[in-house]
Amino acid sequence: MDIAHIHDFTAAMTRKDLDAMLSHMAENIVLRTPLLPEPVKGKTAIREVVSGLLRVVESFNFREIMQGPEHVSSFFTVRAGGHELDGMDYWRLDDTGLIQEMTVLWRPLPAIAAVASLLS
Repeated sequence: MDIAHIHDFTAAMTRKDLDAMLSHMAENIVLRTPLLPEPVKGKTAIREVVSGLLRVVESFNFREIMQGPEHVSSFFTVRAGGHELDGMDYWRLDDTGLIQEMTVLWRPLPAIAAVASLLS
């Protein structure tokens, strides 16, 4: 499995470059995030959600990318509103290597709630 899109996506995320991030996603991507109760589907909907998040996030620091036979994941930290969160992204790629599904996991819960309140 070629994970070039993952490396480019995480670099774009670190720069907070939304257009570059979206260029590494399939058109019909599905995003599951702890900030919303339902999955977000499609690049247009993701643009709206992620643009708000990028306004409140101070930094992303990717520490490790792990690759299995069918999935890729990363561990990172997020700083937002004076809070630091531990994060994990879990990706499933399509046949061309674009991100087809993305599940975001963050902890601790109080920091997630604080970041969510910054978005409202």
